[in-house]
Order: sequence, then structure tokens, then C-alpha cells
Amino acid sequence: MAFHDRMPERFPPRKPRQHEITPSAMPDGPRLAGERGTAEALEGRYGEYRNIFRAMSIPGFPDSLEIGGVRISQMRGPVRTQRTEIRQDPGWRTVYEKTMRRVEVGHGGTLTAAAFEVPLSGQLSSQDLERWHAKVHAAIGVLVAILDERVALDEIAEDLIVFDVYGKAETAVDHVTNVREYPPANRILGDHRTAVEELRKLDLSTAEPFHAAARWYLRAAQEGPTAEAVVSLWIALEALSKPPYGTKLTREEKRLTDVIWVERALEKAGLDPAEVRPDVGRLAGLRAEIVHGGIEQPAILRDGFYTLEMISRLLLRHRLSIDVGWQLYPEVPNLRAPLRGIAMYLQHRFRRTEWIETREPAEGSPRTERLKQDAPNLRARTKEANRGSRGSLRRGL
Repeated sequence: MAFHDRMPERFPPRKPRQHEITPSAMPDGPRLAGERGTAEALEGRYGEYRNIFRAMSIPGFPDSLEIGGVRISQMRGPVRTQRTEIRQDPGWRTVYEKTMRRVEVGHGGTLTAAAFEVPLSGQLSSQDLERWHAKVHAAIGVLVAILDERVALDEIAEDLIVFDVYGKAETAVDHVTNVREYPPANRILGDHRTAVEELRKLDLSTAEPFHAAARWYLRAAQEGPTAEAVVSLWIALEALSKPPYGTKLTREEKRLTDVIWVERALEKAGLDPAEVRPDVGRLAGLRAEIVHGGIEQPAILRDGFYTLEMISRLLLRHRLSIDVGWQLYPEVPNLRAPLRGIAMYLQHRFRRTEWIETREPAEGSPRTERLKQDAPNLRARTKEANRGSRGSLRRGL
């Protein structure tokens, strides 16, 4: 069956909502963000989970292809999707700015759509969408292995269409993962400015292992706590802790494990490996679970990611001979007492969200086409108290 775009054309009427955010420092699991009672309202419903990929037109591509329950088809764009953006504003109090839009993607190009129906429940969470996302990518991956990556060049949309009890598309949910909360009071102090100025002397004209380590670290930090980021951080750690590739090693050095190399590097940087939690051995086990076991959500994924990120930052600074900087754990403010206590109080006591909503103009309005190009076209700000979790869903209500 050819792909049919079932995204609702318009947002339903606005209702009071309670939104939730996803700071990195919070240990809670993901929650559904929407109006109070949204999750319960989904009980017994079903939806259609979708991934849209930019692709190249493939002559002879089947009109109806199903792999492991995932329907895959090609069509011409555009396709409508829902997209929520979250940005943290600077300041002493934690303020998040959110925007939800219905947009068209893939204008004029060939797209590959992968979709399947899913039962919904009151326990819907970001982890469900992550699991469905993994299922789609597994199906696309095996298809690409048989053909090639022209089937799916890059992903441009992910959403979940929610149907009412009559089977009509009612609303949509999109996935906002790993929204990170930073201390709003961080600033560059005198010592930091001196350290940053020292970076002017850095020579990047030659290929050095720690240059590659910096790139892998950056990739992981921007990715957030995912299986891919853990692997990236381990690549960075090996580049920072082991002798350069091709170095002739002694017999004793050849017997050293990755764990020992990293622990020795930490000792040189002034950190006792016994103080690292989870310890380096367990962090190596985390990598093994991902790389050799194929587990994408290990039990210590998040704690392990933040510890790996911390020791990577430490070893990068040590390689640069810089011993000052912002806190190794990014969620800790860098102010000194008593301002640090004040900043942390404001951060956790007065966290809020400013919701910026984009209303679509009425059909037939002479301003419709112009307003579609001016996003957001109408803004309504609502200050709402928030609680934290690491991943969240955004429902178009």
C-alpha cells in the first residue's frame, strides 16, 4: 500500500496544559508532556509511528514493502510533520522556551517513509518512541544492506499520529530527546579567560591523537546519553590514554587492557580511579554491552555517559596542560559561595517554561501564504511550573 500522509491538517483547539522538561541532571525516567490526563486519554487508542527519510528515486521500488511489520514506501514530498523545539535561555533562573509547529518537509524531492501501527496506553513514554525508532532503523538498515543507502540518505522527520476511537487522525506526538539543563549562572571568570587565551597557541596543523579525541568528545557531548555517544567517548578516551598508533610497545605494555590505560591516564591527571563511579571497569562493560551485546539501552547508560564525559573533559584539559575551567560535571554551577548556593536554589526552585505556540491561519484567509512563511506567526506565552525528566514527548493539543 502506498504511503498516505495522515498528519492532521490543523491543531485542535487549545486546552490548558502541564508541560514537563528533560534536564540532564534529573534521574527520573521520561514522561509524557501534554495536558493533565493526556496519558490516560490514550488508553485503548492506537497510532501510527512514522520515520521519513530523504532518498533518491529507485525505479521498480515496490508499492507495498513490509519488513518486520514496518511498511516502507517511496513518494514525492512534501510530507507534514510536527516539530517541537526546546531552548534554554540564559539567566539565573532556569527558563526553557518551547515552540511546536506543523511543518512540511522534503519539498519537491523523493522521500522514503517507514511506518507501522502501534497500540497506545496511559504509560506512553519517550522510551516507547526510542524502541519504535530502533525497529524502523533496523528495517531500513537491512533494506539498505540489500540495496544501498539511496533508499534512506538521512532522516528528516519522526512523529506519532494518534487516532480517535473512530480511526480518524486526531493529533500528533513528536519526540524531543536528551534536552540538557545547564547551570544558568555559569560565566567566564578571570582564570577561565586566561585558560581560553592559552588556546591561541594550539597548533592544529598536524594530525594529533588528542585532536581526534576532541572531535569524538564533541560529537558525544552534542549527542547526549545514547549508545552511540558512549562508543564515541571510548574512542576519545583511548586516543587520550594510549600511546599514538604505531608506537612500539614493550612486552608489558602489550598486556595492558584499555581499563588500565585509562586508569593510568586518570592518575596522571590527578584523579584517583577509585573515586570514579561507575568505575572504569564497569564503563568498559557498558561499551561491551553496546558493541558486542547489541544493547541500546543498558541499565547504566545515563550514569555511564556522564562519567565518561567527565573523565574525557579531564583528560583533554590535562593534555592541554590546563587545570582550570568550568566544572567537570556540566550541571554544577561554577560560582563561589555564597552565590553558588543562591544560584542552585533559584535553578531548582524557580524552573519554568515559556511556551511559544504557533497557530495556523484559517483556511481561505488572504494572509495564509504569507503567515506560513513567518514562523511563529502568533505567539502566546504561558509560564508554567515544570518537573524534570530526561526525555519527553510533545503532543499537539
